[in-house]
Amino acid sequence: MQLFLEHCKFKRQKSRMDVYMENLKLISNKEIYELEDKDVLKFLIYKDVNDSGRTVVHHYMCQNVGTESTEKCSDQVKCGLRHQSESMRVGIIDKLRKAFEDVGRVGPYDTASQLGDPTRASIVKEYMAYKRQEQGMSGVRSRKARHISREKMDKFMINLHGKILGLNRGVRRLRIKQRRAMYGYCFSVIKRLAGAGHVIATNTVRMPNNKGHVFNCTWDKTQIIDSHCFGFLCMRGKEPWCPHCVIDEWVEEAKTFGMDFSRGLLFPKINNDGTANMKTRWKSKDLTETLKRDLQSFHMYEGETPHSFRHGGTVNSLKQGKSLEKTMYLAYMKNVKTAQSYSRGLKVLFPNFDWKEAEVEYTDELDLMCQMKSWKAFVSSGSNL
Repeated sequence: MQLFLEHCKFKRQKSRMDVYMENLKLISNKEIYELEDKDVLKFLIYKDVNDSGRTVVHHYMCQNVGTESTEKCSDQVKCGLRHQSESMRVGIIDKLRKAFEDVGRVGPYDTASQLGDPTRASIVKEYMAYKRQEQGMSGVRSRKARHISREKMDKFMINLHGKILGLNRGVRRLRIKQRRAMYGYCFSVIKRLAGAGHVIATNTVRMPNNKGHVFNCTWDKTQIIDSHCFGFLCMRGKEPWCPHCVIDEWVEEAKTFGMDFSRGLLFPKINNDGTANMKTRWKSKDLTETLKRDLQSFHMYEGETPHSFRHGGTVNSLKQGKSLEKTMYLAYMKNVKTAQSYSRGLKVLFPNFDWKEAEVEYTDELDLMCQMKSWKAFVSSGSNL
């Protein structure tokens, strides 16, 4: 009972699913069992026109079609900031669908009896088709994260190191060291930048003879129950920068500010006075803005996002000669189509590779990590940060 109450105390208060469902009930003035397909439709349209989206959509007859602004548009209803159609499907509809499933409202929606899941109603499907057509005629295309190459990553990390050397000990230098460690970690292990925020410090183990780090953590976005064991070797003297050493530099600096890595996160959010609640994670919006500022400070920003590290890490891993199996294991990709999407542009390097026929078998063993075969072996022979 005590452990459960502690869990409830620190549990995230409201999920995005809860927020959307509360807003839907508030707008419709109905309870979840009374909601209809038209209530869901009105909510989706409301979300689409309340300026919470980021995709510029022009009416196909607007003279400003193709521009990235609606300031000069005469009709601010037909033209405006919208949610990209796929983003609305994944980000809003799927979360509402999960909320309906939790109370037993599942399956196709029947208009006559008003039973089933309202998000599966034909009118909702027609609205999504309308959105795709509207955005297609406006010239909107699904945007993928910009690839960050190994060459650019090297230059970025070296510039950050130079910036650190020019600063005296203080909160600013501490924050830059942390961000540099996060960037290096995500690129090396093919994770989204938000994934660094889920690394538990006590699950980060130093390999014997200080040869590298091994991590045991849950996947950052899907939050699966099983853990994922992965790591990297120390590359000091072999590469322009070493993720193992960069993380060490951050940890040692953070300890001088009183941070205790015997609990909490490896990369917690730092307060203005240099303190940190070891359980406070970065917000996605903060990560996006911080990455943009860091790249802009070196005149290197070209539209990269926190997702760019996952694209760049995938391409870099395959370019270095690692097998598709090891690359997919490290990136925690279970579908070859996912690897194909993230490694776009590699057809030149692998012209004869048949992605459709590729099959990947996973192993729980990390054969590249000093011949050790299990997480327990790492824990027993290594040491925590």
